[in-house]
Amino acid sequence: MTPWWTFNGLKKKLGRFQFLLLLIAIIFTAGYWGYELGAKLQSMLSAKVEEQDDRLAKLYQELDNKIRQINYISVELEVERRANVQIQEELLTLREELFSLRRELNFYQKVVAPELVADGISVEQFDVEETNIEGRYRFRFALVQTNNKKRYARGYIRLQLNAIKNEVKVNYDMAELAGLTKENLKFNFHYFQYFEGEFELESEVIAEALEVKVIQPKTKWQKYKAFTQVLEWPDSQQISLD
Repeated sequence: MTPWWTFNGLKKKLGRFQFLLLLIAIIFTAGYWGYELGAKLQSMLSAKVEEQDDRLAKLYQELDNKIRQINYISVELEVERRANVQIQEELLTLREELFSLRRELNFYQKVVAPELVADGISVEQFDVEETNIEGRYRFRFALVQTNNKKRYARGYIRLQLNAIKNEVKVNYDMAELAGLTKENLKFNFHYFQYFEGEFELESEVIAEALEVKVIQPKTKWQKYKAFTQVLEWPDSQQISLD
């Protein structure tokens, strides 16, 4: 015997026509609720998508604002950096000009008004500059009379370069480095005389100072005098001369 709740049982119990009506009603009801559920689900999904789109748009706007802020700050920092670099360069230029003016003033003061400075001879206007050959440099300085009599000064000089090599203090004969002869080291002048030469050093050598020993032998017109003056290496040249 077929149970009544089965497909065939319902068909026999209700009859074919009523069974078809029941089947149509079930299909219609299922379709209706399926449609309603689908519509509600579509509405919920649409609302969720719209909400996510709004949130994404806000995030993009915030990101754009942050990028604009970063770019603005970067521009400000770059402007400040360039301004600082320019100020540093201007200060360095002014300091070099002031140092040069002081040297020139001191030099001409000793020539024109020697009564304002110590008696004898002084070493002035020491300078070191690069040549057009890499690793090769040119030095220059002047001997200046500082006495009132202003007789001709005669004598000779000795040059010693004080430096550091591999963290050890070393000394070099600057005349030998520059290829200066005994004649090149002699002086015979009234007011002032310049000395100069070119030299090279090993890359691991750092120059610190130039010692100039001035010797005036005894003659009929002058007494024996000798002194050593230490000239500090210019700041821009206190680096490894490679």
